[in-house]
Amino acid sequence: MSGFEKILTAIARRAEIHTIRTKLIISFLLIALLPLTIMSLFSYKAYFGSLTQRIGEYSQEVVNRMARDLDEYFSDIETLLTREQDFYIDQFIKLNQGNDFNNRKYTFRIWEDFHNLRRVKPGLEEIALTFADGKRLSSYGLYLIDIDRFMDDIQDVFLPSGAAIIGPHTNFLNQTVVTMVRPYIPSSAETSIFISADINLERLASIANVKLGRKGFVFVADRDGRIVFHPEFSMIGQTSQFYQADLEYGFEGGGNRQDSQDFFLTTAYSPVTGWNVVSVAYADEIGAELAPIRNITLLVIGLIFLGVIFLAVYLSHSLSEPIKQLQELTQRAANNELSVHIETQGKDEIAQLGHSFNKMISRIQELMSENVKEQKLLRQLEMESLNNQIKPHFIYNTLDLIIGQLESNNTSQASYLIEALGNFFRLSLSQGREIVPIASEVEHVRNYLFIQQLRHGEEYQYEIEIKDPHILNHYIPRLLLQPLVENAIYHGILQSDKKGKITITAYREGSDIYFEICDDGAGIEGEKLLHINEVLQGVRKLENEKEYFGLRNVNQRVKLMFGEDYGVQLTSELGQGTKAVLRIRAIEGDMSA
Repeated sequence: MSGFEKILTAIARRAEIHTIRTKLIISFLLIALLPLTIMSLFSYKAYFGSLTQRIGEYSQEVVNRMARDLDEYFSDIETLLTREQDFYIDQFIKLNQGNDFNNRKYTFRIWEDFHNLRRVKPGLEEIALTFADGKRLSSYGLYLIDIDRFMDDIQDVFLPSGAAIIGPHTNFLNQTVVTMVRPYIPSSAETSIFISADINLERLASIANVKLGRKGFVFVADRDGRIVFHPEFSMIGQTSQFYQADLEYGFEGGGNRQDSQDFFLTTAYSPVTGWNVVSVAYADEIGAELAPIRNITLLVIGLIFLGVIFLAVYLSHSLSEPIKQLQELTQRAANNELSVHIETQGKDEIAQLGHSFNKMISRIQELMSENVKEQKLLRQLEMESLNNQIKPHFIYNTLDLIIGQLESNNTSQASYLIEALGNFFRLSLSQGREIVPIASEVEHVRNYLFIQQLRHGEEYQYEIEIKDPHILNHYIPRLLLQPLVENAIYHGILQSDKKGKITITAYREGSDIYFEICDDGAGIEGEKLLHINEVLQGVRKLENEKEYFGLRNVNQRVKLMFGEDYGVQLTSELGQGTKAVLRIRAIEGDMSA
């Protein structure tokens, strides 16, 4: 792994979120700020679009009004130039054809007429008649012009109405003007004659010089993109940077980008002049209109952000502090400090969790106390069971039996008895272990039966059958089988008038192991059998605690260790015998180890 990857791994590990408080703070911030940010961006975009639309509508209204004003003004000029068979002009044309160009009578009359027409429309600089030989009679007098250049200028700019408009140029008085030209057809003439009007740019400025913001402006351009009017005088006559030759009118409204600068154009076409009125708005100025709103929005977002952080910290502290306290107390409880207690407030889920924790600790304390009591009771029952086995008369009788065997020189039988008695006591003690192998418990019962059989003169037989040898490797609480076998001997076989048999059978069903101790002795009458089973099941109490002591001892020990589903159950028929069934759970190993 490279050093850079190690650094990234270390940063990622440090960035891991471990505490619920941090997670809550981040969650609150995301929940609050994400919708706020999205709403702010949406509002900003919506307002920007609305502002752009309003600017576009305003700009469109401005250029439409300018185009109408241009149409109206030049329509009036065209009307002034539409003069059909004017008497004085026709006479002057005839004199000009006769080379009498300086006839004062008609010259003065026409000059006076043109001079008066100039006053009709503001912005008119000159009205003139131009002849094919370059002679011109105007409101300023008689002079010659460059007729070839004049004809070139009007050649390609004739409009459908028959008029032509020559773009900005300098007249003979060094004034920058635009000229509107119409052919004049007299009653008798063979050459071309034109009547024209010069309009100064100040008049166009009065129509089109409108400021759009700090840098925005309006300009007028002809159909070839040459600027007719521009607020910057140096731009007049140049081709506009926004001109597109492939378009019908040469200009297109909407967004436009030139030299890394964004513009917003609005156009209107003037059909009378053939010109385009174009408004230019700078995109950064539109953005500047939004600057106060953007700043206010950012300020509000900042204040809300601080408020959300404060609220998130407060709420996360309120929510995480009880959980943190619960975590600390749980850790202490895990370290066996069971005196902990949570002081709960409110009725929310965390408070309910605290109540549940307190109940759990109380229940653990109760269970531990019950467990201690049960262990003490188990020890007591084991000791009672052991004491019950090691009865003085049992020992005395067995020793007397051994002495009798020795006096009869039956040393081998005496030896067997001594060995069986030793094994009996050794297995009874089991080195203090509470759980012993089933094989040891079976051997313990076998020794007990061997001794008792010799004591009672072989009045009964016994048989031990292990149906599944594998269960001998399992474990059983010690001293469970012997009390049941003792009952079978004393309350079953010895109570009858016949020789009997005791059968011990062990088998497994599922996760349980069953021991059946059967005798064919006296049996138990039905009412007493029902009474014993109800006592064993815990549904009936005894007044004499010594009654059924052996059975109850075994049954209670089993239930304490394995649960209420386990224990001893008796079945019997009077005169036929009794069967005691002991049910325990299969134990794979020594639980007391």
